Amino acid sequence: MGTTQRMARFIADGKFEEIPAPAVNLSKLCLLDAVGCAIYGTTRPLGKIMTGLVDELGGKPVCRVLGTRIETNAVNAAMANGTLGHSEDFDDFAAGHQAVLLMPVVLALGEELHVSGKHALLSYIVGFDITTNVTHSMGEDHYGKGWHNTSSIGTLGSTAAAAKMLGLDEMQTRMALGIGASQASGLRGNFGTMTKPFHPGNACRAAVTAAKMAQKGYEANPDIMEHRFGYAAVYGEEMMSLSNITRHLGNPWALMGSGRNVANGIQIKIWPCCGGTHGANTAMTHLLEKHRFKAEDVESVDIITTHEPSCMAPNLRWPKSGLQGKFSTWYTVSSMIVDGGKLDLSSFTDEAANRPRVQDMLRRVNVTQDPDTTGRPHRSRGGGHWWDVSVTLKNGERLVAPRVEANGGRGDTYGWETRDAVFDKFKMLAGAVLKPAQVDSALNAIMDMDKAPDVRSVVDTAILPR
Repeated sequence: MGTTQRMARFIADGKFEEIPAPAVNLSKLCLLDAVGCAIYGTTRPLGKIMTGLVDELGGKPVCRVLGTRIETNAVNAAMANGTLGHSEDFDDFAAGHQAVLLMPVVLALGEELHVSGKHALLSYIVGFDITTNVTHSMGEDHYGKGWHNTSSIGTLGSTAAAAKMLGLDEMQTRMALGIGASQASGLRGNFGTMTKPFHPGNACRAAVTAAKMAQKGYEANPDIMEHRFGYAAVYGEEMMSLSNITRHLGNPWALMGSGRNVANGIQIKIWPCCGGTHGANTAMTHLLEKHRFKAEDVESVDIITTHEPSCMAPNLRWPKSGLQGKFSTWYTVSSMIVDGGKLDLSSFTDEAANRPRVQDMLRRVNVTQDPDTTGRPHRSRGGGHWWDVSVTLKNGERLVAPRVEANGGRGDTYGWETRDAVFDKFKMLAGAVLKPAQVDSALNAIMDMDKAPDVRSVVDTAILPR
């Protein structure tokens, strides 16, 4: 039995009763966070463009775009909600940005098919497992080459979720994976632009399309993962291990973490910026809380990290917009210093990015790569990632933060143990569009989703009333 067939069998055979309660709870928390991000995304310039486009495209009105009154088909709704959810880079991350790859698919098809909340959550968790296992089997070379793994790999997870939602059998699921694999894409060269949020939206569009095509009998290579010109051969780099993809499917469930350098399987953000900045942000939080220095006290900031700092996205060193600033470690730490530790949605407006005090601080921040990792390929680094941050004051004092390890730093993400903070985040995001009573209704509906007989009743709470 080949890899594609094993993946398809896992997807087709999965049962809700097999999922441990903690994984179900985490999936609901992730869904809540993604829905909040999508609702807030309708207020942003790129959100207005996307919702306007979907409204123009029309389609059979069986699904809704979150935070709006727009009704459209499942393909368009999934594309819009995936793009909206990633608009602020405030959504969760682990093996890519999972929630905005899966939430739009299970809600759109859940609405169209009137499936239960349990089935939607099962599809979400199955899709999460596929994305995570392919990502860890791929290794870091794929991302290092310039692919945005959220979509170049995540399209497979989105397709898995869509196939499960539609109840495809094993062979139909193999066909769906083949169709989805040919649509996998996403380039890191578009980080810092409106097109990065489109990556998960496009993955969701591709997934719903692929699963629906397969359901109707459309054919693809049933062995697309292992074919000599298939997914692994084309997208994989030196670290790719095809056999590892299916080794741990569902055992343990990826959403639970399992010691794969992903705390609790997910990372729910407290800062609305790229996860690649979070290690330095965490270190700066330590320093600002302990020493209470001000921007005018700073001579220089020195950040040493394991990864090449200038390759994350264009315009990192001198960001001129809030969107560019989300991908700039130089900018995030400068903004935190100027604003006394604050880093929130207001930090990433164009006006905030171009403040003279922030632009002046940018000149004093130095980000360099650890000499021991400079020039080494991703596959030789062993997956470790850390940040050493120090601040030299004008009086000559040098302040040194404890080293921050990837996914292990204090204060850079939420987990289930801090779910009340995630609830507050949802209320803040959704409250920018919905009235307080409706925000509470949406929160309760999502957190009780496993009790919902029809997903449509959950989505009812997250759209604008007519």
